[in-house]
Amino acid sequence: MIANQSLQPKAYYESSTFDSERVDVFENNWIFAGFEEQLTNDNDFITLTIGNTPVVVQNFKGQLSALLNVCSHRRAQLQSEPQGNRPLRCPYHCWSFKRDGALASVPQNNTDFKLTQDDKKRLSLRQFDLALCGSFVFVRVSKNGPTLAEFLGPYFSILKELSANFCDSVGKGSYDWQTNWKIACETVLEVYHVAGVHPETFAKFAKAECEIQFFNGHSTGNTPLQNAPKKWWEGAREYLKIKQNQEYTEYNHFFIYPNLAIGLTNGTLMSLQTYEPIGPTRSKLNFNLKMVQRTDGKKTSEAVKAAIMANFNEFNHTILEEDRVVAESCQKSMLSVDTPGVLGKCEDRILHFHSAWKQDINQDSIQVREDS
Repeated sequence: MIANQSLQPKAYYESSTFDSERVDVFENNWIFAGFEEQLTNDNDFITLTIGNTPVVVQNFKGQLSALLNVCSHRRAQLQSEPQGNRPLRCPYHCWSFKRDGALASVPQNNTDFKLTQDDKKRLSLRQFDLALCGSFVFVRVSKNGPTLAEFLGPYFSILKELSANFCDSVGKGSYDWQTNWKIACETVLEVYHVAGVHPETFAKFAKAECEIQFFNGHSTGNTPLQNAPKKWWEGAREYLKIKQNQEYTEYNHFFIYPNLAIGLTNGTLMSLQTYEPIGPTRSKLNFNLKMVQRTDGKKTSEAVKAAIMANFNEFNHTILEEDRVVAESCQKSMLSVDTPGVLGKCEDRILHFHSAWKQDINQDSIQVREDS
């Protein structure tokens, strides 16, 4: 038999496992935070939660910094929106902070606090490692670990190239899934399910075959497109005055461990998805769509973007809904079984994902708990 075991069912709903992976998987690895163009101007910011840690990535007069998004005074969030532009100043009592996390000002300090320089130093925000790969912004909460280039390996040059070529933003959105984040990830790591889950959508878009490559927890899946979508995108490129990326002309899919998925359609459209863990049985799928640059250097008009989005969004939404339904079905079933599922050779990318996950959370300790 060449099949392998999947994870134990408890790994998909057990609170203690979820608590462990928030630190050991998410805080210890480089996590995609956003795009550099979201942080172009002074005081531009984006926020996210990495594991247990609320993080703000902010532009301080042209320099980016990743800091704890919690005020040192009374623990209010410093920036409450997912993205915006405002100084790093607490909305509660107006304490403000510098790029390195140092406390910049405290209203009424001389009369009510009398904080010394040493006091202020102790009240500095935690600063986290931040690194760019092209326009991709990554953050790591843990102080120890490989550089981003070491972490990504051969995918560093791939992401750098993608950010240079697929830079015309078409749209973004998010979905709430009532399922563990790992099950959500697994829906994009194999094409074995296409015939059953997507007979009228993805099955007509791409063939149910996949050439696979691996590096650390990351992987690539290259799937040939059907002829009809190739012809559609050929016409779209001619109309939009855009040039196909010649290196990725089929459906090329990259998974960056632990939760970033990038799909390229016929060298024309990039769909980027992250699977954000919200709870043991709840996750948030965030997506961004970007197209290749126009050959004339101009930006695609908002009207054309809206037309593309209307066409692609319906297709994308349908596929994601089909995946959500089957993923939530799997999640509900985990409570009624106590043995792991089975992974065939066609699901090797999932097995590879599981191997990296087991290494991160110390599978030996998890196995002891499961056997007790």
